[in-house]
Amino acid sequence: MTLIVSLRIPDGIVIAGDSLSTVVGQGQLEAQIDVTCPDCNHQHEIKQNFPVPPMAATTFSYAQKVFPFCKKFGVGAFGTGLLANISVYFTMRLLEEKLQKEKRYFEEVTAIAKIIGDTFHKLLQEQLKQENTSVDALQKKQAILGFQVVGYDDTQPKTVEVFVGRKAHNRVQSELGCTYSGSGEMVHAIWGLYNTDPQSQPPYPIFSLQDAIDYAEFLIRTTIDHQRFSQTIPTVGGDIDIALVTPFDGFRWIRQKTLGKILEGESNETDSSY
Repeated sequence: MTLIVSLRIPDGIVIAGDSLSTVVGQGQLEAQIDVTCPDCNHQHEIKQNFPVPPMAATTFSYAQKVFPFCKKFGVGAFGTGLLANISVYFTMRLLEEKLQKEKRYFEEVTAIAKIIGDTFHKLLQEQLKQENTSVDALQKKQAILGFQVVGYDDTQPKTVEVFVGRKAHNRVQSELGCTYSGSGEMVHAIWGLYNTDPQSQPPYPIFSLQDAIDYAEFLIRTTIDHQRFSQTIPTVGGDIDIALVTPFDGFRWIRQKTLGKILEGESNETDSSY
């Protein structure tokens, strides 16, 4: 899975995500069972294969889950990372390039979120067609993948959650506050404490940019540490990428993991954008 966190505060929007990619395997359990023959009434021992639920087979720690879009918006991806043999990150880059070539420029984050949802819904249909099925076979509320798309409609900060399953649908968060998507069990538990002690609720309307950056990292880091000491395969881990989006400067990296030895000795903890 993944954990994507975004915070809308008066000075901007912070979006952050982890870097762990989990490969899920489908296994089978073989067992010897006794059966009674309907013809001779004797018992026979046979081998039988039983499917087991999908489980994590291995993990990788350098997935690209947070990235800029058209220099003005930030995107965090969660759920499956591959559709029709194309990664979500690569597909997003192709979509961005296509819009730029067509000279289609968007000012509102809600419009960009709809295009992203429609694009990946078509790709999901292609994937399922390769598997000889269709989106109609999915459960009504099942989301195969999703996104947080952050940016502004005029001067209004917004997080648009995009869920792609049987249909692509969006949920808009426009009030000052925090939104999490993906493996949010630990965040949900922390927020449960706020219900018992309202005074411990973070005061989002007076957060500085540094407060928002630190809080996003806190939620993801706490989830990583919790999973580290649990008896389950981690779904959140690796480096934490953090970015800032404002209506004045667009997308800026606050912290981005370094990829490859070509960048050895250089720091990617900068404010530069793609």
